[in-house]
Amino acid sequence: MKDTAVNAHEIKDSKKQIKRHIKHSESTLKDLQTIIKLVEKQRDKFANITEDELGTRVSFVTEALSQISQVKQAMNSETVKNKIAADERALAIRRAGGANLNGQSEKEKENTAFLVDNSTQAQLMMRQQDETLDDLDDAVLRVGTMADNINLEIESQNKLLDNLDDDLQDAEERLGLVMGRLGQLLKTQNKCQLGTILTLVVVAIVLFFFVLYS
Repeated sequence: MKDTAVNAHEIKDSKKQIKRHIKHSESTLKDLQTIIKLVEKQRDKFANITEDELGTRVSFVTEALSQISQVKQAMNSETVKNKIAADERALAIRRAGGANLNGQSEKEKENTAFLVDNSTQAQLMMRQQDETLDDLDDAVLRVGTMADNINLEIESQNKLLDNLDDDLQDAEERLGLVMGRLGQLLKTQNKCQLGTILTLVVVAIVLFFFVLYS
C-alpha cells in the first residue's frame, strides 16, 4: 500500500479525478432515473419496452448508485483517515530524526513528540483545506458553465424579442396603411368606426371559411 504522505500529490490528483468521475456518473444515473420514471408513468406510450426490460434498467440504476455510495463512504472512512494520519505522523518522525530519537533525553523526546504532533495536525489540516478548495473550484466551474449557458439563452431570447418587435412594428405599419386606405374608401377618419368595420370584415371572412370547410 502506498505511503499517502510521500505520494501526497499523486494521491490528491487521483482522488480529484475519482470525485469528478463519481459526479459525472451520478448525474448520468439521475438522468436515467428520470427517463425510467417517465416510462413508468406513461407505459402506454412505451409499449415496446417490456416489464422485464424496465425492471432490468431499474435494477441497474439502483445497483450503480449503491456502488457509488459505497465508494464515497470508503473514501471518507475512518480506515482511510487513520491511514493518512499514520503516514503523516511517520513522515514527521522521520523528518525529526527517526532512529536517533532513542538517544534523546525525556525532555527532548517530549519536545520532539510535540513537534511531530503539531506537524502531523498541520499537514492533515492542509490536506483538508486543499480538498475543500478543490471542491469549491469545481463548484465555481460548474456555476460558470451554468452562467455561460444562461447568458447564451438570454441572448437567444433577446434576438427573438427583437424579431418579434420588428414584426409588430411591421404589422402596425401595415394595419395603419390598411386603416388609412379604408378611411379614404369610406370617407371617414373616425378610428372607432374604422375599427368596428375592420373587425366585422375579419369576422365575415372567418365565418365564410368556417361555412366553406364545415
